[in-house]
Amino acid sequence: MSPRLRHDAANEPRFQPFPLHRARPRVGPTKDAGPAAPLPAIHYLIASTDEELAAAQTLVQACYGRRGYDAGRAAFQTGETTLLARIGDRVIGALTVRCGTQVRLQAEAGFAEHVGALRRQGRRLVEYTRFAIDRDWSGRHDLAAELIRRALLLGRVALGATDCVIEVNPRHMRYYQRQFGFTVQGPERTCSRVGAPARLLHLDMAVPPTCIAHDHGPRLH
Repeated sequence: MSPRLRHDAANEPRFQPFPLHRARPRVGPTKDAGPAAPLPAIHYLIASTDEELAAAQTLVQACYGRRGYDAGRAAFQTGETTLLARIGDRVIGALTVRCGTQVRLQAEAGFAEHVGALRRQGRRLVEYTRFAIDRDWSGRHDLAAELIRRALLLGRVALGATDCVIEVNPRHMRYYQRQFGFTVQGPERTCSRVGAPARLLHLDMAVPPTCIAHDHGPRLH
């Protein structure tokens, strides 16, 4: 099989090199482009239909697969709530909240001793997992933070959680520490679900982070 060539100007038979002497462009006053168009509004909601859950799963698989990780096709189950960020009909962000009083947390597979210690203290746990942002919208710095904020609010207010745990790639660890006050628990390990390095982060929700300290209701929609 012959090697694939990039289809750009250099491989185009009509391509002609730029002349050595080119006319200098005329420089004049720039035109005022006017105010920038407003960014489209992002709507946040809880996935409630099979189509919405399927869209979240598709986004997760695309984001994880792009980094070489295998997200599989995890079935959504009782004890999980999936939050979506959407522009029009397009899902651009997803995050699943697992309630530790109803299901076993995924973090218990790799960090059983740390999660078990919290359970023995009678803590009510939630876990955030399957977090994905559409790369076309990753430049919206408010998107990830707002999705996590709403997940924290859901866990604390709606589910009555006292603690939150999350497994993250080590390169994202400092963001959660700085933005939300998570602390690191245990050493770096490999997450067997996706075959990636992971750190366990913990947040004591008895002292909620500033981003939800004054919220008194989920207001997820």
